[in-house]
Amino acid sequence: MKQTDDSVGYAICLIDIYMGMYYNTIIGWAVYYLFASFSSELPWTKCGNPWNTDACSPVTGRLNESLASTTMATTTVDTIFASTANGLGGGGGINGTTLASTLSTAAHQLYHHEHHLLTSTLPTMLSNLSSTTVATVVEMAGAVPTKHPVLASPAREFFERQVLEQYKSNGLDFMGPVKPSLALCVFGVFVLVYFSLWKGVRSAGKVVWVTALAPYVVLLILLARGVTLPGAAEGIRYYLTPQWDKLNNSRVWIDAASQIFFSLGPGFGTLLALSSYNKFNNNCYRDALLTSSINCLTSFLAGFVIFSVLGYMANVQNKSIEEVGLEGPGLVFIVYPEAIAMMKGSVFWSIIFFLMLITLGLDSTFGGLEAMITALCDEYPRTIGRRRELFVLILLGLIYICALPTMTYGGVYLVNFLNVYGPGLAILFVVFIEAAGVFWFYGVENFSSDIEQMLGKKPSLFWRICWKYISPTFLFCILVFSLLGYEDMLGEEYSYPEWSVAAGWALTLSSVLCIPTYVIYKFLKSPGDCRDRLRRTFKPEPLIPTAIPGQLYTGTAV
Repeated sequence: MKQTDDSVGYAICLIDIYMGMYYNTIIGWAVYYLFASFSSELPWTKCGNPWNTDACSPVTGRLNESLASTTMATTTVDTIFASTANGLGGGGGINGTTLASTLSTAAHQLYHHEHHLLTSTLPTMLSNLSSTTVATVVEMAGAVPTKHPVLASPAREFFERQVLEQYKSNGLDFMGPVKPSLALCVFGVFVLVYFSLWKGVRSAGKVVWVTALAPYVVLLILLARGVTLPGAAEGIRYYLTPQWDKLNNSRVWIDAASQIFFSLGPGFGTLLALSSYNKFNNNCYRDALLTSSINCLTSFLAGFVIFSVLGYMANVQNKSIEEVGLEGPGLVFIVYPEAIAMMKGSVFWSIIFFLMLITLGLDSTFGGLEAMITALCDEYPRTIGRRRELFVLILLGLIYICALPTMTYGGVYLVNFLNVYGPGLAILFVVFIEAAGVFWFYGVENFSSDIEQMLGKKPSLFWRICWKYISPTFLFCILVFSLLGYEDMLGEEYSYPEWSVAAGWALTLSSVLCIPTYVIYKFLKSPGDCRDRLRRTFKPEPLIPTAIPGQLYTGTAV
């Protein structure tokens, strides 16, 4: 099965490259925010900055304005009802010109609920008038403009108009030039990544002690601050309240699987690359349970941090949690900074928050790139393994050059595009092939025997059933749902042009097709007839003894 294993390995390497092209750019955004936080006042605290527009409105100011407008609108409606009552009392009906003038004057003060009042409730109350009069009222009410200027918070405009400056682009059709400040921030990220990976686990292992543990300290600090905010209890209650109907939505399952793939790293080769440095008799069963449990508990803890702040924002804005919350970058770079700006000591909280984001991002990008570097160094020890430092430098330099389009004014659209069509869809297919290859072709019994050689005992029946039936079936269903709902994964804020969808599928296939292409290539190069070639391609290689007592070796390494 070496040909199949190698083909999956090359597909993973390509996926890791695609991920490095946009993931490091997101870390660069956090670096930009970190440097912007070193000021006496956070730049996204209030309007009036050069990048703000007339639509900019602070959250607290917008709430007061809304309350005042609602009071004024109510007074206006009362005036209309008074005029109506006078008309009814005089027996002459409503003067159409007077009513038109009143509605025209009040038009800019009315919101959607007033529009509903005039188009539905008011005609019903005036049902005793002539049909012509009622028609006049409805017609004039329909003339009330329902579209009002969309207000934007200072945090949103800072992210969209200062950090990204996406208004200078026209989506993917014209993304504009590279923004120098972003390119410099991302370049700094790549420099940190290089000096963390150039020596392999000797350098990465020391850095990971900081990048893996520091976020927990910051998370606990932010949690202690978040739970003391007004409305935090409501946000946490919303977080802990199950919504069982959501289980019928395939998007929920897709998001859950994506969360596990990106946080835990199965399919990206991270766990395989790092575990390859362990001793043969290392307790991999204990490590697997410990790693998975810590990953899930970390996500659970982060939920308290996020939703305590969302509850605070909902309390301040007098909105529901659903109206406050955003998905993707909007949650990290708009909602949370907006909440931090309203806290006492906002500069301190902003600095530690974005330091946490940077360390978390670096920890993730270390794993993906180290998996690819380790695999290629092991596969080609003479040409690449002996020159690891130079290879890492060239590799990261090429990835940075390829990532430059994500640093343009329209780079945010490309980041989302690469997230969906780069690893988003392909990783599901690769993980399914891995599961099917190991548990169906190699066989659960052979895999269990390998673990028995390492640990001294076979895995329980529960794990063997999961490996053979549940996991592959579940992965296949998630893959099908993802392919059917890929448009939802792109979001609704921007409509991607048709040519970009075709390019996206080509990007996905570029990594997916590595598997059948490499298998066919090795099949054609293998000696013997078709039957011998097929058997050699999919049959597990024989186990041979090694120098370590009790250890067997498949002979697949170079």
